[in-house]
Order: sequence, then structure tokens, then C-alpha cells
Amino acid sequence: MNLYQKLFTVVIGFSLLTACASTNPPNQQLTETQMVIQQAEQLGAEDYAPLEIRDANIKLGLAREAVEDGNYEKAIKLAEHARVDAELAQIKAQSGKAKKEVAELRESIRVLKAEIERNQNAD
Repeated sequence: MNLYQKLFTVVIGFSLLTACASTNPPNQQLTETQMVIQQAEQLGAEDYAPLEIRDANIKLGLAREAVEDGNYEKAIKLAEHARVDAELAQIKAQSGKAKKEVAELRESIRVLKAEIERNQNAD
């Protein structure tokens, strides 16, 4: 399952939950979304996915405002969007870190090859 299929599945799942929403404030969804945002930040989303993590925080803030206004349906939708943004930020952060590690490994290999060639030429 690729990234877009996963995100689509998450959005559909949350949409189904929204359809069954009660008149209670979506405190659990807000808390879970906040946790996903924090996880993305810990993975380095500020460096690798700054737009997505910023959007997630903005949408979570708007969701909290909607709860204060009593508009729970809007709050749920905003929390869903914030969570998707945060999950995308997590994926981008993981991908960015992996790319950086690959680049570092390639550089190490290049240096080792150069050292081997130098040693072979010295003999």
C-alpha cells in the first residue's frame, strides 16, 4: 500500500467516524491528533516537512476553536485533516532521514574506495 492509499484510507476511516459523531466534544480525537503531531515533530518534521507540520498545528488550533464554539462536527473534520497532515509529515521526516543516511553511507563508501585505491597504488 503506497503513501497515498494509506492517507486515503485514514481520511475515509475518519470520515466514517464523523458520520457517527455524537454531540460530545471530540476531546479524544484532539488528544490523539496532538500526539501524532508531537511524534512527527520528534521525528524531525520541522526540518523535513515544515509546511505539513505547520498546517497540522494550524488545523488542530482551528479544531480547538471549533470545540470552544460548540461546532463539534467542524472540529472533528479539522482534527482529521490535521492528523493526516501530521502523518504525512511523519512519513516525509522518515524519508528525509533515510535519504540523509544513504548519502552519508555513500560518502563513506567513496572515501573507503579512495583509501583502498591509494593503498593499492602505494604498493
